[in-house]
Amino acid sequence: MIIFRSTFMNINTKKLTLQYCILQGAYWASFCIIYSFATVFLLDRGFRNSQIGVIIAAGNILGVIFQPVFASVVDRSKTVTLHKLTAILAAVMVVLLLLLYGLPNQFLAVALIFLLTDTLLQVIQPLINSVSVYYVNRGVNVDFGAARGIGSLSYALASYLLGGLVENYGCSMILFAGILMVLVICIAVFSMPIIKDAVFPDKEQEMKIEINADRGQSVQEKESLLSFVGRYKYFMLTLAGVTLVFSFHNMNNSYMIQIITNVGGTSADLGRLLAIAAITEIPVMFLFSRIVKHVKSSVLLIISGIFFALKAFGYFAAGNIALMTVAAVMQMGSFALYIPASVYYVNEVMEGQDKFKGQALMTGTNTLGGMIGSLLGGFLIDHAGVAVMNLAGLIMAVSGAVLIALFVSRQKSVI
Repeated sequence: MIIFRSTFMNINTKKLTLQYCILQGAYWASFCIIYSFATVFLLDRGFRNSQIGVIIAAGNILGVIFQPVFASVVDRSKTVTLHKLTAILAAVMVVLLLLLYGLPNQFLAVALIFLLTDTLLQVIQPLINSVSVYYVNRGVNVDFGAARGIGSLSYALASYLLGGLVENYGCSMILFAGILMVLVICIAVFSMPIIKDAVFPDKEQEMKIEINADRGQSVQEKESLLSFVGRYKYFMLTLAGVTLVFSFHNMNNSYMIQIITNVGGTSADLGRLLAIAAITEIPVMFLFSRIVKHVKSSVLLIISGIFFALKAFGYFAAGNIALMTVAAVMQMGSFALYIPASVYYVNEVMEGQDKFKGQALMTGTNTLGGMIGSLLGGFLIDHAGVAVMNLAGLIMAVSGAVLIALFVSRQKSVI
């Protein structure tokens, strides 16, 4: 196979990184608006909490199903590029959000359109992450860490601003802000240059491996699940703990507005709490590469589990917004620490042929926890109230933290 390369010396890497920061920032602002304020929007449209739980859980599941489907389109198509597909899916999201404006009382239509919007929101996340891989594998450096940090800042800013806008002008501001940010995604991805030259064979293979990793697919020979579980039994028990922790985490995030209003708070308080939690993530993300050099990833996962349990206790015991703010700060040691630590941990305990499978299982566990949290949280609020939901969250977080502490270090490291 003959590989041709055109020059990319004229690409301004600083400008490209700035464009990618805007792309990541717009995506995570959109995620905040559409996903984190989903309950606020759907409650305003007359949905019950249990119905909201079904919609959010279904969106998570469909997102996982369709992520590899759309990623394979980029792999196989000669005309649909990564940039073009991302922009097309974002444009479809804009259309769906516009349709929601015209369907204020159409229950089934609103449910279906919001479900599709949520699904596409999940689908384009790995595509946007892969944009950085696209450039790096073509010899152009893009600072993913800086861009992801901008994403957290954008999430925090969107949370803070949207909470006040919703309180003062109503839930229509959720749709307006969502349309605006998704349009920015379209513009940002279209403005980024396409490098039409092919890459060298070794880089081409490397790129395929990384894209498969994003999808959670292994290019290695598949083995039976029972054989895998037998070799990594402590890893699987750790995943059981992670499932419980993420059931609490997603339940807490999805129904935060009910937790806040239960103690006399408002949509503005929701925005402020989400912003505080997002801001606390940033130092951990920027410093994690240094932290992990001195503390083993398994220990960091144990610490993360403890912080999830402390966060759950904080929301369970909090009787006012001030105490909830303290609980929100626990995000620094819980979610923000877990995300990078889990990636490092899988890489350390998995054999080379199992690493992609391990990452896929870890991601799938997060999704499973999200589904359980969405469904259970909505059911408990409708039938037992917010206090019972918070108690259930505390029980799951503590149980999950205990399982992680018991088994995460018992899986032998291979590196």
